Amino acid sequence: MIFTGCNQTKKRATPEQNQVTELNKIKPVDLKNWKDIPHVSGRLATDEDVKNGSATFRIENIEQEHKVLDIKIPALAYHINQETNEKSPVVVIQGEQVGDQNIVGIKYLDGTGGVCLLFELEFVDNFNH
Repeated sequence: MIFTGCNQTKKRATPEQNQVTELNKIKPVDLKNWKDIPHVSGRLATDEDVKNGSATFRIENIEQEHKVLDIKIPALAYHINQETNEKSPVVVIQGEQVGDQNIVGIKYLDGTGGVCLLFELEFVDNFNH
């Protein structure tokens, strides 16, 4: 598996997945309570985690070593666009290592999910300048 960079999560869903519920409705991140955002910490993500918004990706059927990434979750960070250097504030909700790649699940402040590599993030304590 080769992962090249960050993506916002946009995939074609089945009719059942298109059903909007309180669990999967996209909601903006409440920065006052960002530590309460659903997340996956200390274990690999499951299909259920992705369905309920606690994770933005699930990796399966790989032949490389696959383990939990040793980072603080949840955490605040800026995702740095590798083409434009534009920084977007995000909450880190998941981290997994596959071989030598450190893959991270993130939530943008508008509530959409994304997936990126660890080096694309700048961790911060808050978003105040």
